[in-house]
Parts: sequence; C-alpha cells; structure tokens
Amino acid sequence: MNSLLPNLIQQKLQSWEPFRNGASFLASENCTRNTDVFGVKGSLASFFLAEYFRHNKVFWQNYLQYNRAGYSSQAIKLSEGKKFTSGASKLLVVVPAERDAETLRGDIETNFPEAQVTVVPAWGTLPYRPVNAGNRIFGTRAGSLSKLASSFSDAADALKLKPQIFIVPERVCETPLPPPEYIRSFIFRLKKGDELDTLKIASKLSEIGYTRVPRVGLPGEFSLRGEVLDIYLPAEELAVRIVFDFDRIEEIKSFDPENQSTVQKLDSILVYPMKEVIWNKEFTDILENKLADPKEDNPLRLPFTEEAKKNRDKLLSELRNFSQSEGEELFYPLLWDERHSIFDYIDENTRVFFFDYDRLANSAENTSRELTGMYRKVRPELPVMPPEEMYFTFEDLCGKVEKAVRFRTLKADEDENAVEENENEETGEDGKNVHIIQIPAEPAQSFFGNINFLKEQLLNMQEEGWSVFVFADNENQALRINEILKDYPFIKIYGAAVSEGFSVPDIKLRVIQENEIFGRRKYVPKSLHKAKSQVIDTFVELNPGDYVVHVNYGIGLFKGIERVKSMGNERDYIKLEYADEEFVFVPIEQVNLVQRYIGSEGEKPSLDRLGSKAWENRKNKVRKAVEDLAQKLISLYSRRKAARGFPFPKDTEWQTTFEAAFPYEDTSDQITVTREIKEDMEKAVPMDRLVCGDVGYGKTEIAMRAAFKAVMGGKQVAFLAPTTILAEQHYESCVERFRNFPVRIAHMSRFVSPAEQKKILASLKEGQVDILIGTHRIIQKDVVFKNLGLMIIDEEQRFGVKDKEKLKEMKNNIDCLAMSATPIPRTLHMSLLKIRDMSLLTTPPQIRKPIETIIDEYSDEKVCSAIRREVERGGQVFYLHNRVESLNETRLKLERLLPEMMIDVAHGQMTSDELDDIFRRFKMGGFHVLVATTIIENGIDIPNVNTIIIDRADMYGISQLYQLRGRVGRSDRKAYAYMLYPGNRSLSEIAMKRLQVISDFTELGSGFKIAMKDMEIRGAGNLLGRDQSGSVYSVGFDMYMRLLNEAVNHLVAQEDYKSQTETLLELEYTGFIPETYVQNPQTKMEIYKKIAAVETRGELDGVVVELLDRFGPIPDEVSSLLSLAEIRILCKKLNISSIKERQGLVSVEFARVSDISIDKVLRLIAEAAGNVRLDPAKPNMIILNAGKIGLREKSEFIRENLEKIA
Repeated sequence: MNSLLPNLIQQKLQSWEPFRNGASFLASENCTRNTDVFGVKGSLASFFLAEYFRHNKVFWQNYLQYNRAGYSSQAIKLSEGKKFTSGASKLLVVVPAERDAETLRGDIETNFPEAQVTVVPAWGTLPYRPVNAGNRIFGTRAGSLSKLASSFSDAADALKLKPQIFIVPERVCETPLPPPEYIRSFIFRLKKGDELDTLKIASKLSEIGYTRVPRVGLPGEFSLRGEVLDIYLPAEELAVRIVFDFDRIEEIKSFDPENQSTVQKLDSILVYPMKEVIWNKEFTDILENKLADPKEDNPLRLPFTEEAKKNRDKLLSELRNFSQSEGEELFYPLLWDERHSIFDYIDENTRVFFFDYDRLANSAENTSRELTGMYRKVRPELPVMPPEEMYFTFEDLCGKVEKAVRFRTLKADEDENAVEENENEETGEDGKNVHIIQIPAEPAQSFFGNINFLKEQLLNMQEEGWSVFVFADNENQALRINEILKDYPFIKIYGAAVSEGFSVPDIKLRVIQENEIFGRRKYVPKSLHKAKSQVIDTFVELNPGDYVVHVNYGIGLFKGIERVKSMGNERDYIKLEYADEEFVFVPIEQVNLVQRYIGSEGEKPSLDRLGSKAWENRKNKVRKAVEDLAQKLISLYSRRKAARGFPFPKDTEWQTTFEAAFPYEDTSDQITVTREIKEDMEKAVPMDRLVCGDVGYGKTEIAMRAAFKAVMGGKQVAFLAPTTILAEQHYESCVERFRNFPVRIAHMSRFVSPAEQKKILASLKEGQVDILIGTHRIIQKDVVFKNLGLMIIDEEQRFGVKDKEKLKEMKNNIDCLAMSATPIPRTLHMSLLKIRDMSLLTTPPQIRKPIETIIDEYSDEKVCSAIRREVERGGQVFYLHNRVESLNETRLKLERLLPEMMIDVAHGQMTSDELDDIFRRFKMGGFHVLVATTIIENGIDIPNVNTIIIDRADMYGISQLYQLRGRVGRSDRKAYAYMLYPGNRSLSEIAMKRLQVISDFTELGSGFKIAMKDMEIRGAGNLLGRDQSGSVYSVGFDMYMRLLNEAVNHLVAQEDYKSQTETLLELEYTGFIPETYVQNPQTKMEIYKKIAAVETRGELDGVVVELLDRFGPIPDEVSSLLSLAEIRILCKKLNISSIKERQGLVSVEFARVSDISIDKVLRLIAEAAGNVRLDPAKPNMIILNAGKIGLREKSEFIRENLEKIA
C-alpha cells in the first residue's frame, strides 16, 4: 500500500491539459474577473486545489524575483507591496453547509496533506436561537477568525508558510462579524527567541478571556509555573507549552493535556481571544442604547414585548457582571455602526472559491424565508432585530468579491467542444462578463455491493489500460479490499478516506471510493476531535476528608500531606486519621500502600481502630471469598475447555466483503475483539466469551460478524435479548446489515403473530432460517434448531434464573458470545482474563459528537425552549423525573406548558409488556417527549432522541448522570443534556462538584475518566455475582481487586507461585517535591503516585522525561525520590521485603532465605572490605555499612552491592 498514491494521481492529472491549464489560469494575472468552472466532480476538487496552489506559488515567486530586480509588470501595477501577502498563501472556499465543509476538509487532508485546513464554524443553532454561555464554539470561531485576520509583513514570509485553506459554510458568510482590526488588536504571535515579560503575558491572557489554573486540562485555560507557561488555545486539539530562559522564549512545544506529554516542537504560535467579542463597559453601554425602547415620536422599529424586555434586562445584567450571557452572539452585529463580513478579513488578491455555486445561489430564497419565520417566532420572547439588520443576503456578499471562482454543476451555454480554447475569454456581450473553464470529468459510479459486476468492469479497464485507484476509509478496510481484489494487481489501494470518486476518460483515470463498491450509505467525515478515554486514577483526586484504605491499617480519613523535619532530614508524609482520633503518618514513598476507598456512592464506611484485629479479619474473610470465587470460575472454565465443539472454517472472501461493508471506521478495540472471537470460533473447544462496552461502542457489529462467520460455516445462530424492544432493534440492525448477503433472518417476540411464529418454527427446524433473534421465547421447548452453532446473548445478567439454567444446557457444546453494556473496570478485566475469555470495548466511535451539557437553574422557559428546539429539528426528548408518584403530575405540567407536544410516561412499576409498547411507540416517532424515571438508564438506543432534560440533577451520582447523558448523542447530530437544579435552594458542595465534573468532561469516552466507580462496582457485581458486592464494600474496591488478583494468580500459576510483597523502605534522606517546583497539591500527589507506581527501569525513565518536560530541571529533593524508586525496582527483582537504615547501617531483609545465593553473598563480603556483613541472628538479612552520604550516592552504593547478588 503506497502512501504516495495521492501524489501519483496528482501527477497523472497534471498531464491532463484542461486540468493543468485551468488551475494555471486561476493563479495568473490574466484572471481579472469572475470565473465559472464546470466539470469538477467528487474528490477531484481537492486535487484541483493542490494544483492551483502549485501554480500560485510559482506566480508569487516570479513576482518577487521581478520586484527585487526592479522590473515592472502588470502584476506589480495591480499591487501596492504588502497587499499581496494574503493571496500568496491563503484561499477562502465557500460551501453550502457545515457537512460540505467537513467533507471537503477530509478530502484535502487525504489528497493535499501539505495544506493547513481551517473550517470557520457557524454557531451550530437555528437562526435567532441562542447559544449557551461558555460553549466551545465561541473559542473555535475566535481561533479560525484570528488565523484568517493574521497577516505577514511581506509575500516572501507568506510563501514560507504551508498553503492555508479556510472553508466557510454559507451561513457564516451571511452572519456579520466584528471588524478585522478589532480581532487583530487581541492577537499576538509568540516566537522562539522572543523576549517578553511572563507576568504581562499572563495578564494579557486573562484580559482576553483565559482562566489561570494550576494545570491545564480544558480549552481556555493557562498556567504559569516559574519559567513554564502552558496555554490551551480553544480552537486547537493540543495545548502548548512555552519554556522561558529568564525572559527569553527558549522552546515552544505542543503537548497532550491528558497525560502532559510532548507531541511536537513548534517555531511559533498565534495566541487569540476566547471569544470574538470581549465584553467591556463601552460595549454594554452601546448595546443598552441600541436595545432601548423606541421613542414614540420616532418609532424606528416595533417595541419589544414584556417577555423580551425581561430577557433584555437579564442579558445586560449578566454581561455587566459576568462578561457572558446566553445568546450574546445574537447582538454582536449591533456593536459597530458598519457591518463586516468574512470577506473583509482578506485582501483583494486572496482568491475566493464558491463550491457548488448553483446550490449556494438557489438556497438564498429559502434562507430569507427561514430568517423571517424564525424572527417572527422568537420576537415575542427575545429582544432581537429584524433579519435585514442581523444578516447579509447572498447577493450582497457576491457583490463584495471581485474575482470569484464559481464551481458550477449546471452546464454552460457554450459549445462544449470549445472549452480548452476559450478558457480565458469572455463569453460575449450578453451580460455574462465571466471567464469559462471546462474540466470534463465524470462522476463516480456505484456498484451497489455487486462484487461480480465490479470485477467484470475492472477486467475491461485492465484490458483498456486504465489506471484505477481505490480509496478505503482506513488501513484495515484497505487490507480487506485488497483481499477481495487480489486478482487485479494493476489496482492501487490506499487506506485513507475521501468523499467520492471520479473518472477522467481523457487520461483513462478512475478513482473509486469504497462506499461505491459496497453501495452503502454516504461517506461520513470523521469527528475532528479525538475521543479520549482513560482509566480514572483513584488517588489523584484525593481531597482532605476523603476515605482511604491503607493495606495494613484499614479504612481511614485522608487529612492531607504534611512536611516533617526530623534528625536533619526533611520529608513529606500522608496524614491519615483513624477511629478515636488516632493519626498515622505514612512516608510519601509508601503512597502505593494507600488507595482511595471506593464503595457505595453516598454511604460512609466506619473508620478502623489502630491495633485492632477487625481489619485483618475482614481482609481474611474477603480473601477467602475471592479464593472460592476464583476456584468456582476456574472449575467452570476447565469443564468448558474439556467439551468438544465445532471448529469453524477460516474466513472466506464473503466474510471479508461483509466486514468491509461496515459503514463506519472500526475502532482499534473492535478490530482486536473481532480477531479474538474468530480465533475462538476456529478452535475445536466451544467459545465462551464476554464482550463488555458502553451502548453504541460497536458490540452489535461484532456479534453480527460472528453470526455471519457461523452462517458461512453452515450453522444456525440464536441471538437472544432481554427485552422485546432490544430484540426488535437487533432484528432491524441485522436485516439492514445483511441486506446484500444470502442470509435468512427471522425474529420472534410477542409483536410477531402466532401464525407467523408457527411458520418461523417450521422453517427453523428444516434449517431454512440462519439467524433467529428474539427474547427468552427462542429458548423455549417448542423452538428446535436443525444445526445450532452459535448463541449470542445480550445483557446475560438481565435474564431470570430459569432462563439461565436453560442457557447453561444449550451452551454445553456450542459457541457462546455474551455482551454487556455495564462498564467493567479494567483492573477486574485483567484479573479475570486469566480465568475467563473477556474482551473490552472502551474506544468510542469516531462520528459520535460530544454532548453539550448545560447546567442551570430550573425554569419553565428553559424546559419549553429546549423541547421546542429539539422538536423543531425533527428530534425527540427524554425528560427525566425520578419520582414515580409525581410522574403524571410532571406530564400534566409539561402538557400545559407545551400544548402542541405529544407526551407519554414510563417507569419501573409498569409491566415489561407496557414498557415495551411505550418504548416501541417512542422509537417509531409516536410522540415527542417521554417523561421517565431512571429506567431509561440501560439499553435504550433511540438515535432520534438528541435532547435529555434531567430534573433535580443535584440528586444523582456522577456515574448515573454520565450514564443518563449517554442516552442521547447516538447519531451524528449534535446532542444536548440539560441538568437542572432548583433555583430557590442552595446546592450542597458535593452536588455542585458533581455537576461541574460532568460538564467538564463532555468529550466522548470520558466514561472511564470521571468517577464511574460505583457503576463499575455494579458491573463487577453483575460479573462476579451479587454475593461478592458485600465483600467489595467491606474493604473498598481497590483492595478487593488486589486480593482477587492475588487469588487468581495463585490458582492459575504453578505450585511454586510466589506472592509479590510490597518492599518496606525506611532510609534516612531528604526527599519531597518543593513548592518552587510544583505548587498545586493535586499535581504533587499525582507525581508522588507516579514515582511510587514505578516497577521497571523503562517506567522510571519515562517519569524522569515527563518531569523534565513538564516542570523543567529536577531539583535534588525530587532526585532523591527517583533514586528511591530505583532501589525499589531492584528490591522487587530480588524479592527483598524491607530495607531499613539506622545511623548509616542499611539492613536488607529478603522475603525467604532460599532467595539468597550463599556463594554470591560470600564473594560480596570478601570484596566489600568490611562494608557488607551477615546478621548472625537473621539468616535472611545482610547489613551494608553506607556511612553518612546523600541518598543519590547511597542509592548507587546499595544498587551496586545488590546487583552483585542478583
């Protein structure tokens, strides 16, 4: 697979005269007026842009040479020096809609990777609909507008840059913007070698809307620590770290805010404001004046309604007090007397390309109608101005662009045969004063999943000498397509996404996009923001007052970190409080013995008493419980391993084609899990694998691939779901997915008539049904399979005892794949992996957009506006109210507020049949709003529901809020979660903190990052059995995991299994993290934890690199802690239980005498000249005489001696 494929296509296109001459003409001085371009199809547009920039660069280089030599030309007459700089490197492309912008961005990134692409986003709401205060869109827009407004001093500087392409949806063009000079007044560039005052920079950042924090983690934050400045610019994927040497910038690098690791080095960065308008008193006064009630003698406009006046006063008050308010962007056009458009941000020499111009022009009338309609709708409630004051028309905008390049889809009037000759001539005196360029390419052809037809076509092309290039969405798809087309070596396959293919008969070039092969849904551009998913670090978030578990002392309270001076040494200690107000000071190097207590959310554990046997007894009881559990699981596993199953054949071309027809990109987890399942199925032992992952993370697709493999192997498949609605969802998904393949699917539930069920049962018995989907109905006695080979069980833990017994019988010698949507902690996964086949899906799919989370006081207006906004765009709404007794009351209230809406209720006291009926009607669009309890938390997947309103959000735990929020955002549409709390009462600190956490982590896949532990414990309960939950709560989750891991290792390993003990280190040294190095206590704790968790030399090197990278040169006190970690690595290797130092003598105690090699010890004593001796009282101990030296030297001394006996 050749990564230079786009270059090969580009070279072939350069040999095509209409293509080459067209791009050359647009970049030349001959192009003096509007130009219409015809015939550019599909992803050919991105290749054309690359060709344009190639000629444009040549033009500007020639211009510079002529200019320096003192010659004059038409080009020089056109310019006045610096005005040329923008055109040298920038291009503005106008497209009809945001989706077109994302599609074009994807094509350019694949086919023209040298270009820097910036999409200037629209506000993301309907016209006249307010954007929530603090929305990320403010920063993204400010960033893209700042990049467009920034300029260089001359064309020579601009030519050194990569080509910059700004893609602008039509809606952005129609919205007035602040003057470019205003934006330029805020932006500044930081370059390597610049000298500046860090405190002034910090002050400037605060002025333009950034928030100072100890550690950057979210867009719009910055931190200044000594000579290190971190900034997270809101329109960027990565944060930036600037390292100073006094006042001079020594280094600039981008880094991942998630793990703080450096990604790449930079020469300069552009710093821009957090919003395109930074509110101050002057602006608020202007707005107040513009929104004042009209005078009676001169009514320039209609007076505002009472509701609008109320909202106006609220807006002005919030802008004065907080410098932000919901809907502030609606009033930006009123702040300046002159209105500016995006075209004011470029000079007259910057080309503007209008893609799909006919569509842009035709939408003008619809836009005008939409604006008028929306204005009438919101005018009663918001103090807004009419459309003519708030928006430009497309006609006005076109008048601002002198030399527009319009890409047309409708044919030109001229004779098509004359295209190449008249590409730079006028079309005549009939009013069309434009240039014409014709590029006769042909659109893509679809093969509708007919692989044989595709192969016939390819054979013909091969004989006729065509060049064929296939673009697959990713490397894995490329491998699959390569497998399908392996008999056609002349085809070049590339693993990168484009939107559409095209064909050029003149030069016999054909570009095929993979969706055209499989005839499936249209290409969906990937989400720009990376999905983030990370295990929560249970220790970093410790705050004084939190419960912790110490391995030896039990459950206590964390009181903070205290620095203690003793006998000339200074160290940090963790202060823990136990029962009867007794305190323990744990040396910071033993931080790995302390874990946060995680049990049932909201329930406080009782503190242990120091010296009492209660903790040890509880620990032993749990140890016994986990050993029994592990034993039970292992014997079950062994029984299955001894059974004889059916080994399915290896993948066929059909299987490859089926997997390649998946309309989305596989996540890395999906690829791994699919491979694991196939390997299991190909073995003679029956498969019994559990796949865990959140709803929407690709479990069903994995199950369908397994089902397809089973059908291809001549077996039948039973697909079991716990509820009728889920069974129906799976049936619909399977019918859609298997549409182009000869697989017969049936489903049985109470929605299928008895007569139909009878037919299905007869067909099943004769082997005429390949896949049967249904509820527990399909495992009843009258259901007889002819040749069952695979059983897929969704949410196994939700079936009753009788059903489970029946399943056990059926599972005996057939392959079984179970699926669960309850998140399982990775620690548990790692432990159980040794005794049960498990797979985890933790990577969210790319196209799912982050859910916008709004936290606000409850108000009827807020609820009505949220529901109406969703229903207006054709969606539906979940309204969560978690009290069954007042559920109908809430429904009546909503019906009063929203008489036009159809509303229904669902709660856990209804029968399963009633719930099925309600969810089915809701899924089919039977009503707009479902008022429900937390029953919607599990397994409800309705892509059309993209707004959830949670009433009394302060009453829920973080994990529940996360799970509930996950019910929306299941399609590629923007989703909203409103978390409302009562406005008339003060929230508890904990409730406020929870809501803050949930709003901060709006990224996809942050499920493992926010405190989901009680959810995970529930997952552990489902997996291990209910009786284990009590054990989890009695010792805390992490301690439970530690004991389970040990029990599993002990049983799985051989008789010579040695349990790993923690090494106790008591050395005399000074070691801590000084405030001058790291100020924030949370960050300090994180570093202490990282150093304590080091287990290998490689991990230690990683920590050293991170510290240097994040905080600069490492002080001696921190070096001491790193030396200690080095000793601990060696202790683990040698199974040393403790190293204690008293007055220069270091006692090294081994866990067992058998671990010591007598010969090596005697040799060491002989070589050490009295510095090493044995302890006569303890045969497993040696004593080293270190004397009074620093920890680094002491560490070196201990290491050298211990390595000699390793």
